[in-house]
Amino acid sequence: MSISMISSGSPMRSTLGLLLVGAAIFLMKPEASAQKPVLVCPAPKGVPQIHQFSGYSVRLSGSSARANRCFATVTAPGSKTAGKRVATDWAVSINALSGTDVNGDGKPDLIVQGFSGGAHCCYTYRIIGLTEGLPVVREIHNQVPVVFKSRDDRRVELDTGEGVFDYFLVPHANSVIPRIFMRLDGDQLVDVGSEHIADYDLEIEKARRELTTDELDMLKKSTYSQGMLFDQLPTVQKVLTIVLNYLYSGRQDEAWKALDEMWPPADKERVEKLILERRSRGLLSQTIDKSKAGL
Repeated sequence: MSISMISSGSPMRSTLGLLLVGAAIFLMKPEASAQKPVLVCPAPKGVPQIHQFSGYSVRLSGSSARANRCFATVTAPGSKTAGKRVATDWAVSINALSGTDVNGDGKPDLIVQGFSGGAHCCYTYRIIGLTEGLPVVREIHNQVPVVFKSRDDRRVELDTGEGVFDYFLVPHANSVIPRIFMRLDGDQLVDVGSEHIADYDLEIEKARRELTTDELDMLKKSTYSQGMLFDQLPTVQKVLTIVLNYLYSGRQDEAWKALDEMWPPADKERVEKLILERRSRGLLSQTIDKSKAGL
C-alpha cells in the first residue's frame, strides 16, 4: 500500500495539538522543561499578572475576545500614564530571562512570547529594550517554540527547531525538525550551530546505528518521487535526520554526500532542491554567519 507524495508547495499547516506535541518532544531537555514564564495570560482567576524588570512595570491583561484576547503593557519607572502596549495575541507570556541583557548591548531586555492559537499557529517573540521608548530589538516568528538559555559567559542563546520542515516529504509523525542555535547580536540573529556539533552528531550517530543495509537498499531502489510505502517512512526519517543535521551544523558537503549515498539516484537532485527551498523560507535564512558578527 502506498500514499501519494506531498508536493513541495503544500501548506505547512497542521493541527494545533499535533504541532504542540511535536514541539514538546523536540524541546524536552532539562533546561527547556525547567524554564517557566514569569507572567502568563490567560491566567488563573484572581492571580495578578504584574512584575517589575529593571524598574519597568510589566502587566499582562486579558479580554473576552476570541482572537487577540491577551495583551502586554509596559510602564516606565516613575510614569503615571497607562503605559505602552507592546504585544497582543491569543496567549501571551513573559520569559524568565526578561530583565537580563539578551542582545549583548549591556542593557536589559524584555522577552514577550505570543501564541496565535488555532489553525494559524504559531509563536511570535518580541525582544524589547527596557530603555526609553521601549524599542523592539528583534521580532522572531516560528512554528516551534524558542528556548532562551543563559550561558556561562552570560550571553543568552536561543534554541529552537526549523518549523518549515514539518510535513517535508513525510507525514507529520515522521517529520524531521532540525535544531537551530542562535544568539542575538544587537538586532541580528547569529547562527552558532557550529558550536553545537556534538548535539547534531548525537542525532546523526543514532540514525546511522538504526539504519540497516536492507532498509537502505529498498529505499534506493524505490521510485520515491512517485509514491512511498508506509514501511519506508522510518527509513526516510532516519536518512533525513542525517542529511538535515549535517546541513544545519554547517557541513553542507557531508549533507549532500549522505543524500547521494542513501537516496534513490534518480530523485536526488529533486530532493536537494526541495531541501534548499525549504531552508530558504525558514528561520535559519534570517540569521547571519557567526564570523560576520565578530563573535
